[in-house]
Amino acid sequence: MFLLEPVITQRVRAAIAGLAVEWTVMGKTTDEGRRDAAQLASVAFFNGNVADTKAGGVSLETAWRITLSKRRGADTAEALDGALSAVIAALHDWPPETVSGRQWGRLRLAQVVAPQYPEDALEGVHLVFITSARFNGHR
Repeated sequence: MFLLEPVITQRVRAAIAGLAVEWTVMGKTTDEGRRDAAQLASVAFFNGNVADTKAGGVSLETAWRITLSKRRGADTAEALDGALSAVIAALHDWPPETVSGRQWGRLRLAQVVAPQYPEDALEGVHLVFITSARFNGHR
C-alpha cells in the first residue's frame, strides 16, 4: 500500500512540470529534504477503510492527500488554480495498475479541503483521492 506514494508522486510531478509557476513535488515518506518551497505539492497517505469483507480477504480502500501550498503573492490564485486543474486531470480516473503485487483501482477525487496556515503566509488546498485493492487473509 505504501509503495503507491512514489507512483502517485511521480504522476503529480509530471502533471505540473510544465506550469507557469515551478512547483516542488515531494512524497511525505519517500522524498527527503526541506519542505519550505514557495510552491509545494506534497503527497501523503491520508487514511484507509475496509470497503468490503468476504471470505478469504478484504478490499482495502486507501485515501491519498495531495496538498498544494503556495506563499501568498499576486499570482497565488492563478498558480493554485492551475496546479489544482493539472492534478485532477492527472489523477482522477487514473489506474495506478499493479503496485506492490496488487491491482489497484482507478483513483477518484473524494474531497477538496482548504488547509489552515494561520502563521505561515501560505494558501493552499488538500485534494483527497481514493483507490482500493484486495488483500488476502489467512487460508
